[in-house]
Amino acid sequence: MATNEKQLKFFTFLQVKENKNTSFSIDEIITTTGWKKSTFKSYLSKGQLSEFISEIDNNKFQASNSLSITFKEFEKKLSQSKHVQALGHNFKSKLAKALLRKSKDNMLLAIELYNRPSLENKIDGFVMLFCTSWEQLLKAIIINIKGEESIYRQSGNGKKETIPLRTCLELVFVNNDGTKRNILEITDLRDQAVHLLMPEIQGIASRIFQSGIFNYSSKFEEVCEIPFINTDNTGMISLVGDFNTPPLSMMRSIYGKAADDIISLAEKLTASVESANDLSFAIPLDVTLQFAKKDSQGTQIILTKAENGMSGLKEALVIEKSVDAEKIYKFKQNQAIDEINRRLSSKYDDSFLKNRLKKQKNGKYHLNSNCLQSLIHKLKWKQSDNKHHHYFKNANYHGYSEVAINVIIEKITSSKTYLAEAKQSYSNR
Repeated sequence: MATNEKQLKFFTFLQVKENKNTSFSIDEIITTTGWKKSTFKSYLSKGQLSEFISEIDNNKFQASNSLSITFKEFEKKLSQSKHVQALGHNFKSKLAKALLRKSKDNMLLAIELYNRPSLENKIDGFVMLFCTSWEQLLKAIIINIKGEESIYRQSGNGKKETIPLRTCLELVFVNNDGTKRNILEITDLRDQAVHLLMPEIQGIASRIFQSGIFNYSSKFEEVCEIPFINTDNTGMISLVGDFNTPPLSMMRSIYGKAADDIISLAEKLTASVESANDLSFAIPLDVTLQFAKKDSQGTQIILTKAENGMSGLKEALVIEKSVDAEKIYKFKQNQAIDEINRRLSSKYDDSFLKNRLKKQKNGKYHLNSNCLQSLIHKLKWKQSDNKHHHYFKNANYHGYSEVAINVIIEKITSSKTYLAEAKQSYSNR
């Protein structure tokens, strides 16, 4: 019997079962089609049948999507699915699969809406679709783990309703997860400030939205085992160029008294972004998104791709805040010595320090300038400016950072001989 005849029998079988809304077993499929059990299980495990059958219990299945297509279309879909995993192939519940499809569509709509240049006030629409998409994805995940009843609850009036997005977040993510904080921030915009989502806050909001899209793409691929968008060059959201909120006087001329609330919201979002300092919460401003570069021979080196999501972006970015060097390398030599001695004496007694430091005239075990220079020589910090040391040419002095202080204390306290070895090496230089 040719393969397409077995597929035709399987297609007819599915249509009958779907039309009657009755379940069936693997044995019934084997008997009807003539397939070997191992053949059917192979199709099932690879996700090739996931669009048409869903497991509702051990060895019990339901049919779907067979009544609205022809056999030729069915044949074509089976052939394609040998090479492409269907969305929801690893989910048992039909409801979960439907939620995955709706979630993907809503997030694509959110991105398309935001990137549409003809729309001036696009933020509120994006926020609504973004939150809906995440809620649907998380509910599909919860169903797959705990069953369909797990997404329902009794309301105050006794009616059955589904759990809200915030409850879904608590069930899926840990408390300090950056993705969770990003979704909650956007959910707050939807619930508490949708009337304030004016174009003037797009600069700061888009940074949060961009991270939200990367987070969704990563989570979608993690749970569905297929990419959210199949392309190498997806720009996701287009980050806007002007990140400054207009002056209050200008805002008041446009929005009246509400201008104060809009500016307050922009300031709150800015403070949240700066305090988080986390790529999964918001894209920083002071970074370059570099996806490829050329080496000395002109060969292209791929650093990351759009479909790699947040993890790929993190690997592609070096994020450094622009900070005054004097604030980082705030310890001159004598200040560094005093600070190290202060911390050592406050934490360790003489019996611990006597084997590690030299005893001074005042009877205290103490780090001196020769000790510090010996350690710096051994650690090779002065060979260049680095996170431990910086040479201020104009003022002609060497500065040391908090990181350097901690490293020196760790070296002294972790080994009885480290300082002695450093002093010997410095003496023999």
